[in-house]
Amino acid sequence: MVDDLVNTYLLMEADVKTLEDISAFSKRLQLLDGEVLIHENETENFDLYVICSGAVEILSSSSTAVSSDVAISKQNRDIFGEISWITRKRRTATVRCRGEVEAIRIDGEKFMSYLSAHPQTGFLVMRRIAGLLCERMASTDQLLKQILWNSPF
Repeated sequence: MVDDLVNTYLLMEADVKTLEDISAFSKRLQLLDGEVLIHENETENFDLYVICSGAVEILSSSSTAVSSDVAISKQNRDIFGEISWITRKRRTATVRCRGEVEAIRIDGEKFMSYLSAHPQTGFLVMRRIAGLLCERMASTDQLLKQILWNSPF
């Protein structure tokens, strides 16, 4: 599992000891087409997920603009579940497997505790999460401009 974690954007700068520590509260998942990892509006599960192979689709029914259609697709080495993990608020979308998926579930509570006890790793992870959210915000901004102004990317 260490080899999979080191190849993720979130943990690629972490040392082997840190990856081994995180592996202790992580679990490899083998999932089938159509299986749901996260349910929109869920409030009990704040785990993070890393896709090792395969793809998932992100769906939302909380907006009439989306209407349960696929909003985003994620593939190898992507992470998801970070918004609820950070905010401890309800899940904002449903995550469903598209084909067979191998993923890693990182226990959100234990991960947060670990990062609190290891501030250097906590800073690394939070900096990575901030970068990821900035990238997603920039993509959303670009898409919104295209929609509003009907112009190409």
